[in-house]
Amino acid sequence: MMKSLNSLTGAIWPRFHRKAEEHLNPYYTFQDYKQTWGMTIFILMMTALLPLIVMTLIYYQLIETSINTESLLRTERTASNARRAVTFFLEERLAALTFTVNEMNYDQLTNPGHLSEVLRNLKLGFGGLTDLSVIADTGTQVTYAGPFNLEGKDYSNQPWFMECQQHNACVSEIFSGYRDVPHIVVAVKSIRQDGRFFVLRATLETERLIQALSSYKTGEHADIFLVNRNGLIQTPSQFYEGESHHMNIPLPDYSDRTRAVMSTDRNGQPILIGYAFIDTKIAPTSFILMVVKQKAGMMKVWLDLRSQINWFFGISALIIAVVITLTSTVMVNKIFQADRQKAQTMVAAEQNCQLASIGQLAAGVAHEINNPLALINETAGYVKDLFTIKQQYKEDPDLVEHIDAIIDAVARCGTITRQLLGFSRRFDVQTQPIDLQDMVSDVINFHKKEAEYRNIAIHVDIPESIPLIETDRGKLQQIILNLVNNAFQAIDNGCFLDVRAQMDGPEQVRLSIQDNGCGISEDHLNKIFEPFFTTKKEGQGTGLGLSITYGLVQKLHGNITVQSKTGQGTTFVVTLPVKIEKETQS
Repeated sequence: MMKSLNSLTGAIWPRFHRKAEEHLNPYYTFQDYKQTWGMTIFILMMTALLPLIVMTLIYYQLIETSINTESLLRTERTASNARRAVTFFLEERLAALTFTVNEMNYDQLTNPGHLSEVLRNLKLGFGGLTDLSVIADTGTQVTYAGPFNLEGKDYSNQPWFMECQQHNACVSEIFSGYRDVPHIVVAVKSIRQDGRFFVLRATLETERLIQALSSYKTGEHADIFLVNRNGLIQTPSQFYEGESHHMNIPLPDYSDRTRAVMSTDRNGQPILIGYAFIDTKIAPTSFILMVVKQKAGMMKVWLDLRSQINWFFGISALIIAVVITLTSTVMVNKIFQADRQKAQTMVAAEQNCQLASIGQLAAGVAHEINNPLALINETAGYVKDLFTIKQQYKEDPDLVEHIDAIIDAVARCGTITRQLLGFSRRFDVQTQPIDLQDMVSDVINFHKKEAEYRNIAIHVDIPESIPLIETDRGKLQQIILNLVNNAFQAIDNGCFLDVRAQMDGPEQVRLSIQDNGCGISEDHLNKIFEPFFTTKKEGQGTGLGLSITYGLVQKLHGNITVQSKTGQGTTFVVTLPVKIEKETQS
C-alpha cells in the first residue's frame, strides 16, 4: 500500500520540485544579477560622465586655442611697440645729425669749440649721445668732441664707415671699438664745397636703448633683446644667450612686418616668439628685435584654473560614480529581492496547490482503505476467537502469532490512514493566549522517562521576557511534539536536546529545537517537508510527520527552516507571530 501511495504522489511532486528548482528557484544570489548590476553602472556612467568629459575636453581645446591666439597677438603687439620705440630712437638721432650737416658747413663742424657746442645742444635736445666727431673721406677722424682721446683715429676699414659711404647714413651694430665700451655708431655723409665728402658721426649710449627695451618686458617669463642677422646678441638676454654670445633659439625668417610664432626652446619647452627686422627711414640696420615669452609662464593663470577645474571634475566624477554605484546597487538589489519574493510566492502557491491535491488524494485513499481494513480487522478477530475456543488451534502458537501479526498490521494501517486524514483535513485556527514556556515543559514531560532511560540531556532556555502568544494551542502543541519526537528518534543514547526561544523583532518569536544526532544529508534537506518522504528504515516511518508540521506552521502564519550536517546534528527553527490577526485567519 505504501508503494502505491508513493507512486501516486511521486507522479505529481517530483515534477513540481523539478520545476521549482529549474524555473522558480527562490534562492537567487546577487551573483546572478552581477551582469545586470555592472551593465547598469556602465550605462549610467557613460550617460552621466561621457558628455561631461567631452564638454570638458572641448572647453579645454577652445580655451587653449583662444589663449594661444590671444598670447600671439599680445606678443606681436609688444614686439611692434618695441620696434617703433627702437626705430624712433635711432631715427631721431639720425635726423638730428642730418639736420646738423645740412645747417653747418665743413669748416664750422671741424672747429673743436663749435663741435663741442653742437654736442652739448644735441644732448640737451635728445639725450643718449656720448660724443661727436667729423671724419674725412680718407677715414681719418679730423675733429672730436667727447670724453675720449680719439683724434686722428683711422676708421677707413670700419664696416659702418663703408656702409655710410654707400647709403649716405648708417647705424652700426653694438661693438666696443677703440674705447672698449659697448656703443652704437650713427653717422651721416655730407659733401664739402670742394666736392669731397665727410662723415658726421655720433656715439649712442646702449643703456638708454636697453632701458627702452626693458620697459616693454612683461613679467618674469618674458625676455626682450636685439640680435643681428647672424644671431649674435646685441643687448643682454636673460634666458636665450648661448655660446659665443649667439642666440640659442632658431633665428626667424625675414619678414617686412612684425610677426609672432610658436616655437620651442633648447629644452623642448614651448615658447612664443615675437620678432621684427628693424630698418629706419634714413638708414638700414642689422638689428632684429626679439620678444620671447615662455608659454608656461604666460599660461600660469590658465594652468592654475585648469588644475582647479580638474580637481572639481575629478571630485564631481567620483561623487557621480559613488552615487550611481550606490543607486544601481540599491535598485538592482530591490529587483533581486522582488524577483526572489515573486519566485518564492510562486513556489509556495504551486506547493499549496500540490499539497491540496495530495491531501485530496490522501483523503480518498484513506477513506477507501478504512472499509476493507475494518472488515479484515473484524474477520481476523473472529478467526482468533475461533482459534482460542477450539483446543487444537489454541495450543498452536504459530496460528495465534500469525493472527496477531494480521491484527497489528491492520492497526498500523489504521494509524497511517488517520495520519493521512489529518494531513488532508482543514482546521480552523482558534487563538488563545499561550505561555510558550509552559507548553514546552508539558511536551518535554512526555519524554522525561525516555530521556532518563537513554541518558539524554534536555536543556530548555525560554526567557520570562517572552510574551504570551495568541495562537492555536492544539496546533502549536502538535508542532512542538512532532519536532521533539523527530529529535528523539534521530539521537543516540547520551546525546542532548536543546530547546531555546527568543524574540525576533517586536512581533515574532523564534523557537529552535537542536540535537546532536545523526543529522540529515545535504541531498535530503530540500525534501524533508515533502509528504511521504522519510529517511527511516522501511516500516519505521510514514514520511508525514514533518509535512503535517510544515502545514501547521503555515496555518499559524509562521515559517519553519532546518539546518543540518551529517554526523553533527539538526536544528529546526520555527518563527511564529506573537499575535495572529483575525482578518488573516483561515
